Amino acid sequence: MARTPIRRHLNIEIAPKVSEHVFPHNLQMYSVLPSGEIKLEELQQWCVDRLNVLKLVEKISNQNKIKASKDYVAILIEQLVNNELHNFEKLVCLHNFKSEGETEQYLRRNDCISHLILRSAFSFEHEKRLWFFRQELKLFRWRLSLLDKDNIKAFICTNGLQYDAISEEEKENIIEDVKISYDTEHIDNINVYKVHFTRVINAVKKRKIFLKDGMAYVPETKMPWLIIPEFKKKLNEGFAYSREVVANVYGDERLSKIFSVLSSCISIRNFESNNLRQVSIGELDELSTTSYPLCMRVLHEALKENHHLTNGGRVQYILFLKGIGLSLNDALEFMKNEFTKKIDENTFRKKYRYNVRHLYGQEGKRANYEPFHCIKIQNSSIGVRDKHGCPFKCMSPDVLKNTLHKSGLISSDRESVIQLSRGGYYLEACKKYFEITHNCITHSTFDHPNLYFNYSRNTFESAYSDSED
Repeated sequence: MARTPIRRHLNIEIAPKVSEHVFPHNLQMYSVLPSGEIKLEELQQWCVDRLNVLKLVEKISNQNKIKASKDYVAILIEQLVNNELHNFEKLVCLHNFKSEGETEQYLRRNDCISHLILRSAFSFEHEKRLWFFRQELKLFRWRLSLLDKDNIKAFICTNGLQYDAISEEEKENIIEDVKISYDTEHIDNINVYKVHFTRVINAVKKRKIFLKDGMAYVPETKMPWLIIPEFKKKLNEGFAYSREVVANVYGDERLSKIFSVLSSCISIRNFESNNLRQVSIGELDELSTTSYPLCMRVLHEALKENHHLTNGGRVQYILFLKGIGLSLNDALEFMKNEFTKKIDENTFRKKYRYNVRHLYGQEGKRANYEPFHCIKIQNSSIGVRDKHGCPFKCMSPDVLKNTLHKSGLISSDRESVIQLSRGGYYLEACKKYFEITHNCITHSTFDHPNLYFNYSRNTFESAYSDSED
């Protein structure tokens, strides 16, 4: 980007000059870099608007537990209108790749520029980079769900994505398997693409895809399974370039100021361990009933009852224990005491001891792993035997009702929590659970289990201190 003497304009020279229709599709991989001039005020406004769009995406995904992307994007469009984000509302509602008028090009260009500037603004801070990545991925997935077959083909073509359709002869050999795998009778009239299973690893993990000899067979009705991993890869790779952009324009106070303002517009609150507070094994049973958030109470009780937790549960709970001040030696002793009620000490040492030490940063790359944030817990993959995840999101109303009953909540209190949970207000449900179990009203919303725990201990200590006076 070259500086110009006109301080109210920026001359965008990220890429060489190209034809006027540089953005052939409304949905982008953000790999075609823009060039030309843009007013400084316009650039900043588009970036601020996009940031507000991403905040809406986060809010909608946190407050709703619907599964279909089309349903999410319908809510987003409504919210864009309500928040007067009209340019982005027009952009989301435009699906026709053949529309290449001035309005479409203007919207597409500014969509690209605002994405790149925000990506650059967040590229140096891990948590903010992760937040941006997640929201952009959701937005892309939701917008992709609106495209019909022709638009998806056009998107694939304009972005140079290569997928090979199998021949009719090969399709005939696997057609029955494909019909069963995708529960469809209309496979005869559509293309089926064959890719290595590593290109659709998420679908493989969820056992949604037909595999044979290490190859995945994807009908064209499931093309998002192929496209979304490509977008994730491009987005991840783009952060390195974005850091280079920021370094190159460091001396331009106009862009530096915009980067700084945008970066300060979101606050990612991380939990910081309180090294002054120490917790012993003997306190855990009582603390689990008085100060644990429900997600950790469920894990503690499951460990005590079953003397085992699956890997996801162990990681979530051990990091929580580390955060509340349980020492490594006590964590090892605690886990060993429970697990060896079903297995011998030698098995525990071989299969589980390393895992505990690793999470405490004493094995492997010796990283300082942080306790999980609520967003990460809510997005956990949960299996049949698993006890981790967010109970307000993962449990059915009946199971949640029974869990709350075991926690001592009366019928009316249980219903108020379940109502919030059913509406997708998981953090509010957790807050309500806190208020009920602590007999108080709080204006705090807990977005981290360890913050919940610390707030609980402070509440009890404050009450005890008041009673002493």
